[in-house]
Amino acid sequence: MYYSGLEIIEIAIRIEENGEEFYTAAAEMIKESTEVKGLFYDLAEKELTHIAIFQKLADKFEPESFEFSKDEASDYIGHLADTHIFGRKDAGSELAKTVSTPQQALEIAYKFENDSVVFYEELLKRASSDAKKLIFRIIEEEKEHAAEIKRFM
Repeated sequence: MYYSGLEIIEIAIRIEENGEEFYTAAAEMIKESTEVKGLFYDLAEKELTHIAIFQKLADKFEPESFEFSKDEASDYIGHLADTHIFGRKDAGSELAKTVSTPQQALEIAYKFENDSVVFYEELLKRASSDAKKLIFRIIEEEKEHAAEIKRFM
């Protein structure tokens, strides 16, 4: 399936929204006040920042900001979006309902952040100008999130 540049940005927003929902639900699942609970609340807040960045891109979307065409690379980005752990609407809150331990939540969060890096790196390859700078910044933040989560695993 082919996605336009704007559709890919909308998918990125959905991924971040699902991440925020998952992190919030995971934090609320942990009854006692722990560093892991704090980590999840912090990550939820950071996802909101990413949503705002992508919404800014969507609001000012110019097709020339992204080099998307009906080629295999665009299909690959579509595949990444479709298979991303949080690629579907409400996937974050639905997945959070299946989590029974903080360790399990950390494992899902780690996979989420790494999947996000792969998705955004493909998006970065097709971005230009200001969009490229913003996406690069998000990639770096997603990598930091994964490293932070890994410390708790």
